[in-house]
Amino acid sequence: MKLRSRLLPLLAAGALVAAACADDEALTGDPDEGVAEVDEDVDAEEEIDDDVVEDEATEDEEADDDPAEDAAGADAPIGVTTTGIEVADADLGAHIVTAEGMTTYGAIDQLDADLVCVGDCAQVWQPVLVDGEPEVGDGVDAEVTTVEREDGGLQIVVNGSPLHTFVVDAEAGDVRGQASADRWFVVSATGELVDAPDPEDVDEAGEEDA
Repeated sequence: MKLRSRLLPLLAAGALVAAACADDEALTGDPDEGVAEVDEDVDAEEEIDDDVVEDEATEDEEADDDPAEDAAGADAPIGVTTTGIEVADADLGAHIVTAEGMTTYGAIDQLDADLVCVGDCAQVWQPVLVDGEPEVGDGVDAEVTTVEREDGGLQIVVNGSPLHTFVVDAEAGDVRGQASADRWFVVSATGELVDAPDPEDVDEAGEEDA
């Protein structure tokens, strides 16, 4: 028993020395052996992981640039969407505004729901769009209908005049588009174009100029 108890510490010490030697050989040995091989394997695995990460990032970017989503955005109807129309008072008198209070305009060459303002024009004179039937507030004394635009937007029409807002109007109550280009005029509560010339007079003037 005494001999065994003496041998155990010696064996433990020998194991520690052997372990230390093994570590030294691994750290200072031939690069083609031992740890060097493990390091190369680890580097290879890291390169593989990097490739996977790059592939995943590329897939994420491609998902973000989904052509279907881009196409959907590009084909979205041009205009401002509201729930309906109301009447507001201003120096020009009672006139129709969107549910958000923005002044609406009609064009003298765009009556009887004839949609002339498209493309770049619709970016400045934004069609007033609605989802479904528009809500009509008190004071609107005119026929209210809708017309479908080529881009799929459903535009509110009052007494034959498709409604638009003016992109320069910054807030509710602005009427900066009134009489713009002698073409655009605020729409009154009765659906008339405020202070607009008679369309027949405009047509006659155009024919004389031609």
